[in-house]
Parts: sequence; C-alpha cells; structure tokens
Amino acid sequence: MLLLVVMACKNENNPLNKIKEAAEKVKETKQDLNNVGEVLKGVENAQKNIEKLTKLTPITKDQIKAWMPEELGDLKRTEYNIGGQMGISTFKLTFKGDEKRKINISISDGAGNGSAIISMFSMMQNMEIDKENESGYERTQTFDGQRVLVKYQSSKNYEKSTLQCLINGRFGIEANAWKMTPEELWKYIQKLEIEKLN
Repeated sequence: MLLLVVMACKNENNPLNKIKEAAEKVKETKQDLNNVGEVLKGVENAQKNIEKLTKLTPITKDQIKAWMPEELGDLKRTEYNIGGQMGISTFKLTFKGDEKRKINISISDGAGNGSAIISMFSMMQNMEIDKENESGYERTQTFDGQRVLVKYQSSKNYEKSTLQCLINGRFGIEANAWKMTPEELWKYIQKLEIEKLN
C-alpha cells in the first residue's frame, strides 16, 4: 500500500501535483494583479502631477548655472551640458574623483512641456521591481523616504550603479556611477540639494 502511495506521488499526473501547480499560478496571478493595481495608482498620480507641472515655468539656464555645485564631496565637476528644446529644461553634470570614480547625472525639469518626460518617473514611484542575476540586480528601493529604481552591475574589474527617481514631484533624475555602490551614489545625489532648484 505504501509503495503505491509513493509511486502515485511521483506520478506527474498526480492530482496533488495539479493542485500545487494551480495554487502556484493563482499566487503568480495575484502578484501580477497587485503590480497592475500599483501601476494604475502610479498613472493616476502621474496625471495629477502633470496637470500641476504644466502650469509651472521651467528653470532657466542662469538658474541652473547659479545652482550647480563645483564639487560633490571628494568629487570635482569636470563637465556640464545645459540643453533643452520646445520649452523643456534638461542638463547633465559630470563629476570625477580618484581611482576612476565618476558620476554622470542627468536632470529633466518637469515644469511646462517637460511634464510628459518625467511622467515615467512618477509611475515608477509605485512599482515593485526585483530582478537579479550573477552580475547584478535591478530593483525598486527606498532611500531616506525616496522611492528609487536601482540598477547595479559588478564583476572583477567593473562596477556600475544607476539610480532613477523623481525629486519633489518635478525633477527626473538619472545618475550613473562607476566604482561605487548604489548607497554611495545616493549620498552624492543628496549632496546636490536638487530641491533648491525649486
């Protein structure tokens, strides 16, 4: 009798196995539905934010120049690029330090016509992402109350961190750093004091 039970459990067509598979699929579907719900919340919040931002005036080149720091801790600014078209303000800053440590920070102002550009940052605030492989990971995390999309890659001779977030519901940030962890990069972003651009 015991032998028959063991053989039945090993059988792939066993009803218990089918129930297990169905239960797993229900769990996956539930998780997917939760993610859809979060994305929909993000879309609603993004729409409300876009309405507010379209009424604001984008920051000017002079305001950006007056704000941007020459140093971030032990890193020095080596380059900047202020651009934008059709009433959209975007700019990029590069900071470098010793041992090939480098940060590229791109900032998009969501005011005026820029509101559509940063809508993806708004939606990301409510998403849950968690992927990992042998060389790194991609996930949403919270740093000091701020939702951030984190990407990290590492190997013997290579280390790169990328952070994407929306500051003050207005400024879309993408920062790429070499030879530093996401946590270290976040500390440098905080030193920027982006909220002062408001």
